[in-house]
Amino acid sequence: MTQKQLDFALAIASGKDQASAFREAYNAEGMKPSTIWSEASRLRRHPKVSARIDQLKAEAELSAAEKREGVREFVLHELTAMACEASTPSARLKALELLGKSVGLFSDRVEVSAPERSIEELEAAIRQRIKGLPISQKPCALERR
Repeated sequence: MTQKQLDFALAIASGKDQASAFREAYNAEGMKPSTIWSEASRLRRHPKVSARIDQLKAEAELSAAEKREGVREFVLHELTAMACEASTPSARLKALELLGKSVGLFSDRVEVSAPERSIEELEAAIRQRIKGLPISQKPCALERR
């Protein structure tokens, strides 16, 4: 892989579009935009360049995941310390609440289950509701049936 190909791959992996990455890696002065796009597209499909881009993106994703995990561990450690050593009951309660939420102890989600109905039952219920609407509010497509 050439240095220019590597520069192109690095630019793509960092989030730049193909044309911008091509202009950054190669001397595209005087080239038509369509030529730049075509050459960038061809370069992006090059097996070695494509593999390097995939590798760089995977490394960046792994690094970001490790960073998130490090921050998560730090926050949990600090919250645990605050819960144990808080100077006020309200600070201790808040730290415990946040710790509990981090492990899914408290859930703000309410699950509602409705009885399953057949398509025919649903259609009949919709038609019944439409019959009760004033004429100006009836949907045209359903009115004609």
